[in-house]
Amino acid sequence: MSTQSDLSLAGFACVAPQPRAQLLIVHGLAEYAARYRDLGATLAGRGISCFAYDQRGHGTRPGTRTHVDRFDDYVDDLNLEAESLRRRSPELPLFVWGHSMGSIVAIGAVLTARHRWRGAITTSNSLEVFRRGLNPLNPLFRLGSRLLPHVRIPLGLDSRKISTDETVQQAYGNDPLIPPTASLRLIVEFAAACERCRTGATQLTLPWLVVHGEADPIAPVQGSRVLFDALRSQDKQLVIYPGLRHEVHNERPAERAKFIDLLSGWILARV
Repeated sequence: MSTQSDLSLAGFACVAPQPRAQLLIVHGLAEYAARYRDLGATLAGRGISCFAYDQRGHGTRPGTRTHVDRFDDYVDDLNLEAESLRRRSPELPLFVWGHSMGSIVAIGAVLTARHRWRGAITTSNSLEVFRRGLNPLNPLFRLGSRLLPHVRIPLGLDSRKISTDETVQQAYGNDPLIPPTASLRLIVEFAAACERCRTGATQLTLPWLVVHGEADPIAPVQGSRVLFDALRSQDKQLVIYPGLRHEVHNERPAERAKFIDLLSGWILARV
């Protein structure tokens, strides 16, 4: 397996020696691509070349931290990277995995270019995040996002909400690349994108794997159930892990191994 940074955006590539598929990974809010590198290397060892990049305002990518002018900028970036991969390896089936906010980006990309993908995976889907408490789509927040787009909003991402693994919690809590706030504009744009994806999900017919931790305190598990019920795919699977939290791919070693087996097995069965 070789590891290289050949994406047009800041990120990484873990290329399998004899690849059978390609997986483009889309990280969540307030995190970054390199947190998936070890998992990508494991998947590459199983014949799945993995690619990830830092979304705008995240990780090492330039720009205002956790801010975007329009959510579709994230979708456009994903489509750009996907097209780049298809040009380089047109013979390999291409899958997308979006986590948390990345799941909304992935849904948006599939809706705009569904012919490009062999299948999609979403973990900790965010469709229900903004249906609790104050609605960011109310007129006051919408106006504020236009007049004062860079106002910072606390995210409340306590490291204990991420995983039941204390090592993961500690690393997350001490990571200087994970900001505690996001811009008002991003929050409003994110909420609006969730509503568009909720409506658009009924148009999705790709093979789809939907995964969630039942004890996720950040993105309610109902979001994945809503997505699964809306999908029109004849090949869809819903997996809910009891007791697991927001990052099912960063849980205790035994649980993490189960997820990797699920993910790799699902992809390779559709190659």
